[in-house]
Amino acid sequence: MAQSTFFKWIFLLFWAFMPAASLCFAVSNAENKLIEQLYHKLSHLPQNDMQNRITAISSWFLGKPYLLGALGEGNHGAYDQFPLHRFDAFDCETFVDTVLALALAEDAQTFKQCINQIRYRDGKVSFFNRNHFASLDWNLNNQKQGFLKDITPGFTNKHNKPVAKIAKAYIDKPAWYRHFDSKIIRIADADERLINQKLQSLKERGGKLQGAVSVIPYIPLSVLFTKKGEPNQHLFKQIPNASIIEIVRPNWDLRSRIGTCLNVSHLGFAIWKDDTLMFREASSIHQRTVDVPLIDYLQDALKSPTIKGINVQIVLPEKTFKGDCRNVGKNP
Repeated sequence: MAQSTFFKWIFLLFWAFMPAASLCFAVSNAENKLIEQLYHKLSHLPQNDMQNRITAISSWFLGKPYLLGALGEGNHGAYDQFPLHRFDAFDCETFVDTVLALALAEDAQTFKQCINQIRYRDGKVSFFNRNHFASLDWNLNNQKQGFLKDITPGFTNKHNKPVAKIAKAYIDKPAWYRHFDSKIIRIADADERLINQKLQSLKERGGKLQGAVSVIPYIPLSVLFTKKGEPNQHLFKQIPNASIIEIVRPNWDLRSRIGTCLNVSHLGFAIWKDDTLMFREASSIHQRTVDVPLIDYLQDALKSPTIKGINVQIVLPEKTFKGDCRNVGKNP
């Protein structure tokens, strides 16, 4: 990937805090009808076939526009009143959130609860509980509640030896909050005075949070490809259908730009189409949701000095939830 495209990805894993191209502060009745229509289309799929559900649901959104910062905390949000869910546009993380919530839920009401559970720590909607950082927040919180399992450490070479490495980065949340400007505040009809008050409040509260070391396993590009750039099919064939792929940049130093280092810059779904492994993503480069061959995508990433590999996670629940997805153990 060319150097000029690197920083198009910088904010993708800050979980939608940047301003969108057009303002949208409410979920319309049409949006609620669309949820019902989506579940009507899902009625032919078995509720205990999660891979097929993810494959089918994610395909419905192919071609949808890319929109950085597509979601917020809804009408009652203190700092960001963009909708809690939408289907007309996505960034990389909100695409995965939305597809995962639709797949896990049996009906529209459960979907609304599931997407909050996926996007927020303990499902409690607030800017401070939002899973802003992939490796530190989103992965760990969704693994903890039984939605995801990181299978990266299980990948082996032809000699049955593990190939994964570990990426580490210090996620400096207080410094990240201090880098915010007024564009972070998205409140309907807010004047400049209110925006500045909210921004100051956000910085003060965020400055009291704790930073932490984030650790994530990854499969190095150096084992996914030979020195000549040829793919290691033995490893690629170990990637399950409908798994979640994260692009890993170990200790990616963005402190001068956003206040912190990162480990992850992008994510999407691995989808097998016949014998071709596709990367289904909401792409800032293509400005829409697309399928691209994962091997081609990663071969291009070989040009990057910071992209070092991928993390692979699978969706654990085998059956949909109805009414409550807060406790996987309750799922019959």
